Amino acid sequence: MSTHAAGRPRAPYGMEYARIVVPDLAATREFLQYHVGLQLEQHDDEYAFLRADIEHHCIELISDPSLTESRTEAVGFSVESDAVLDDLRERITAAGHEIIPLHDRMKGLCARGFGVRDPNGLIVELFTEFVEYAEPPLIELRPLDLVHPFLATNKYDETVEFYTRVLGFLPSDYVGDVTVFLRGEDRYHHSLALQRNDEHYVAHLCFMMKSFDHVMRGRARALYKQVPIASDMVNHSASTSIAFYLYDPKHGPRYELCDGHRVFTPEEHETHRPRRMALDPRNIDVWRAAADDWGRF
Repeated sequence: MSTHAAGRPRAPYGMEYARIVVPDLAATREFLQYHVGLQLEQHDDEYAFLRADIEHHCIELISDPSLTESRTEAVGFSVESDAVLDDLRERITAAGHEIIPLHDRMKGLCARGFGVRDPNGLIVELFTEFVEYAEPPLIELRPLDLVHPFLATNKYDETVEFYTRVLGFLPSDYVGDVTVFLRGEDRYHHSLALQRNDEHYVAHLCFMMKSFDHVMRGRARALYKQVPIASDMVNHSASTSIAFYLYDPKHGPRYELCDGHRVFTPEEHETHRPRRMALDPRNIDVWRAAADDWGRF
């Protein structure tokens, strides 16, 4: 088993991409280029790859004109080494989960990898040595990184068990018994968040922008184009980031554009004790006014 010196099984390193099936491929490409700042790299009538930084892509779009709303079918996480990847495979198999092949388009974009379905059916792809570009896109208003997905689930306890006990993600904070923020080896406050819900869906994807100024410029673009802002300026108590959320269901889940997402030091990563925060809106957004200020989100 591949572990840290302290004996801890290693988690995946960090989020690399989401695979999203959309009804209008061309429209969604344009939405992500203009409003999120992604660069289109490869595409045809069936798919498109878009990237934020040097990693090969952070969003893969798949066309399905029969849909009326988008569907996120997979998320991809890089893994630090072959040893950690092999250990993850062993843990997944031992827990009774089926190993599935990577998507065909991913097979040539990494050294090794495989997939597994989480308790909700969402595909999680794990791999080493994701292909990179020599330079980031020559776009000023763009994200630096895709930080995390936020998953709603009607199998909350089972899903928490899968991502922590099987995949090795570490809890950073809890809000009541309805939300947990989990971190991988990239040491972001959370590389994944889970919310207890009546149904399963990918609620949002978080992009870290270059600065708060770039967050506000993205917000201005959304207002100018009259794109719905699902949740306006939020000062997150858990991750310390400031963000807003774009949402058009045709183009994917909510897209969070943020600045200032907390990154743990190596020591904090190994020793941090997760907080057990009360189920209060001020433990989601420190700018909330009072304990009954739920309607704004």
